[in-house]
Amino acid sequence: MHPSTAWLRASLRLWKRRQAYRYRRLAAAKRSGNQKRIAHWHRLVDKASYEVGRRRVQLAARRPLRERAADIMEKWARQGVHEVGGNNVGKAVERIIREGGGTKGDPWCGWAVAAAYREAGSKTVTRAWGYVPTLERILSGVVRPRRGDVVIFNFDGGVPDHTGMFLRDNGDGTVKTVEGNTRPGTAASDSGGGEGVYVRDRPKGMIQSYRRVRA
Repeated sequence: MHPSTAWLRASLRLWKRRQAYRYRRLAAAKRSGNQKRIAHWHRLVDKASYEVGRRRVQLAARRPLRERAADIMEKWARQGVHEVGGNNVGKAVERIIREGGGTKGDPWCGWAVAAAYREAGSKTVTRAWGYVPTLERILSGVVRPRRGDVVIFNFDGGVPDHTGMFLRDNGDGTVKTVEGNTRPGTAASDSGGGEGVYVRDRPKGMIQSYRRVRA
């Protein structure tokens, strides 16, 4: 029988308290210079650190797929992933394109979403994800998006032309998203090189639909 999420959270809190206590005892042992005590508390600290890490891994695996994918995209934004040396190129960008299923030099907003979901554990990512109109057709629509759901943008009234992930509703007619192949602030997307992964605030009027990755 698998432990419940509530049990794992309670267990994590307990082991973190034990870890903190054992670190204090280890520090005291080191001040005393007693090697036997130092070795004893080292073993207990290692045990607590192992259990804390184990519980964190177990809890992370319980989080929804869309949450894990959003975490990955936001990590890329914090890391400053962006194009280097031209449009749709650069070591980090090319890795994302390749892992998403694309080819070097491809426009990569869809490949960023694909790569994040694949890294998060999705089994349904295919090459079709790289083309935004197809991505909209193959994913099921949702009315009330949640963090990590896919956002399909339509900037000019034609076919869908950009994608990213929903983070939250700002409550002022805009939503916060995280996107690849875009620029920060209010700049247009894919404007000739230098684009990256950024958190954006987008007017809801730019959004054609929200989609959900089920598996």
